[in-house]
This record gives sequence, C-alpha cells and structure tokens, in this order.
Amino acid sequence: MRILDLTHPLSDEMPVYPGLPRPSFAPIARVESDGYAMSRYELLNHIGTHVDAPSHLVAGGDTLDEIALERLICDAVTIDLSAREPGPLPRAELEPHLEAIRPGDLVFINSGNAVNYGAEAYWTGWSYPDADASRALIDRGISGIGFDGPSADPVDTTDYGLHRIWLEAGRLILENLANLDRLPPRAPVVIAPLKVSAANGAPVRALALLPD
Repeated sequence: MRILDLTHPLSDEMPVYPGLPRPSFAPIARVESDGYAMSRYELLNHIGTHVDAPSHLVAGGDTLDEIALERLICDAVTIDLSAREPGPLPRAELEPHLEAIRPGDLVFINSGNAVNYGAEAYWTGWSYPDADASRALIDRGISGIGFDGPSADPVDTTDYGLHRIWLEAGRLILENLANLDRLPPRAPVVIAPLKVSAANGAPVRALALLPD
C-alpha cells in the first residue's frame, strides 16, 4: 500500500478565503535558546484543507465530534471534471457518474484546480454540483462532498445556498483538497480532523490508501 496525501500544508503564507484573517504559526520557544521547541498557532477552523460539519450553518446540526468515524474513513469516488469549464455542474452532466456511487461514499470532484492553489485563478477554477445535482448525490446516501476548490458555493455567494443544501441534509463538505488528479475512480480514504468539542468544522489531514 502507498499513501497519497490529499492535504495542503498550513503556513503563514497559505491562501485564505477572501475576507478571512490570515493565520499565524509562530515559535515561542527554541531548542537552541530554551532547551525545547514550542509554537503558537492562531487560525480559523475553516481555512486550508478542512471539513465543514452541519453545525457550520445549521442551528442544532451535528457538530464534528458527533460525526461517526465511519463517515470519515470510507471509500471516496472521484469524478474527473478537469476537462470542463469551471463552474456549476448540472444534474445532466452528473448523471453518468451516479451509478458508481454507493451509500456511505465520499464524493470528490476533481477539477484540476489544485495546481492553482496560491494563485488568483484558484478562486474561480473548480466545479461544484448545482442544487439539483447536489440533491441527486444526497439521494445516493453519500457521506459528503469534497473539492479541490475553496467552497461548495462560488466565492461571491451571498447566501451559501449550496452549503445549506449539503449541511441541512447532514452531509459533510471538504474543501481545498489536494492531489485529486492522482486518485483512481474509487479508493479508501482517511479524513482525520482535529477532535475539538462541539466543532463546526476543523482542519483535516486527508489521506488516500492506494495499492502499491
């Protein structure tokens, strides 16, 4: 087995969703001067490669620590949309892929956008299911949806309507995934978020387990 990292690194210079404050990862002690190393991390929980729990937008929705681990350690079906123009994906384009999706799967949308991470093109360079396509995936019983882009909605959204469809249905949203272009159509994955009580989301280490 080989392990494929699907996670972008966290750093002071990392891309941050427009309008959000930048993180800070600062040393407060060094081995050379203090005999040990320690750092202070200051960051919002919805930056970088991260997961949105239903409680992110839904009052009374499940918090991340209430999500069963089986929903985070499961198979992911990757749909390759890298050849299409970025933007909303209608149900008609999604239909040919639905038969391969099983209840409990995560679905990853590969838009080929990870290469734009850190560039202006990243904020418009990915595809995301529109409302009808999102409901079709929810009807398949999936655990959640993942993107190599910054959101389930376009970044100029004012109502986060697609987020609401996913989160009101109790599904998870994974954003800013890396290396989706290196995944086969189906692969086991491990999504490991920080275990924070009552979290509405958290950074994750996302990994795929592939045959050697």
